[in-house]
Amino acid sequence: MSSLTFTEQTQQIPIVNLSELDPSLPGGDQWEAARAAVAAALRLHGCFDAIYAPLSPELRDSLFCHAVSELLALPLEVKLRNSSDEPFQGYIGQIPNMPYESLRVDSAPSPSAVEEFTQLMWPQGNPTFRNAVIAFTRPLQDLMKIVHRMILESFGVESLYESFQSSISHGLRLSEYGVPFDKETKIAMVSHIDPNLMTIVCQHEVEGLEVKTADGDWIKVVPSPNSVTVMIGQAFQVHIVGKFDVLDRAWTNGRLRAPVHRVKMTGDEGRFSALYGSRPNYNSIVQTPEEFINEENPRLYRPYNYTEYMKFRYSDEGKGHKDPFISFCGIGQETTA
Repeated sequence: MSSLTFTEQTQQIPIVNLSELDPSLPGGDQWEAARAAVAAALRLHGCFDAIYAPLSPELRDSLFCHAVSELLALPLEVKLRNSSDEPFQGYIGQIPNMPYESLRVDSAPSPSAVEEFTQLMWPQGNPTFRNAVIAFTRPLQDLMKIVHRMILESFGVESLYESFQSSISHGLRLSEYGVPFDKETKIAMVSHIDPNLMTIVCQHEVEGLEVKTADGDWIKVVPSPNSVTVMIGQAFQVHIVGKFDVLDRAWTNGRLRAPVHRVKMTGDEGRFSALYGSRPNYNSIVQTPEEFINEENPRLYRPYNYTEYMKFRYSDEGKGHKDPFISFCGIGQETTA
């Protein structure tokens, strides 16, 4: 059965069971109940924990206990082959005062794309790694399709689903966090909002992910062998947009909000995580559907080129703005540092 668990007093993010659902078979009482739970969670927190049985503990163990550790143990010169013309889309690492490394497998779970990445890292081949990544990302892709469809249905624009799916790409980012250098703050990744459409976060054993509430409190997301965390990004804010207060970062008319989150590690162990993300295709234009524009809800964001925004976000000019997203495409909401 689908369910929503929300306890404000204990500061848990909602939990929604999507295990019995099929992305190709929407509809029915169970689907509608889960959709209502997903919409409520995303309006309040911009994220939720999803229980999804097809993503089994065996698939997780195959990925984290073998594939991820083997990948991140490769020499730096090999990992640097995972390059990209787009900012932060390939290898990330060697950042001062941040013991963090990650690589991105573009277009997973496509077998040809995963094989291309595998050959890049292991020219002699590595079928164990390839098969683990493909098997792990297939249920993640189905889960993401379920949530994408539910969001569009919740706002009455399910007719956009097929065109939406054809306008996006997917990828798997495999990451390792070392013990933070700053023993006082214990911050392993600073607070931020994802620029993409959606991210599904799978933590392996060691907790660290924290989500900021609209009231400014931080909620720890405790890793579970039975769930993953689904988070909305800024690009989805534009697709499903509402009135937004830049100062307190709170949505005011029931639309979605991309959550501020960070990684804080309090123990003495390193941490692996896998992030499966969706984003607009290269050089595609992101814009709010006309169905959401009226006198009460005027257009808040100009249509923008996602690739150009990513370049701006990480440029010296973009870093000079308090909110590069608002500065790049917001209407009448310029912010500077």
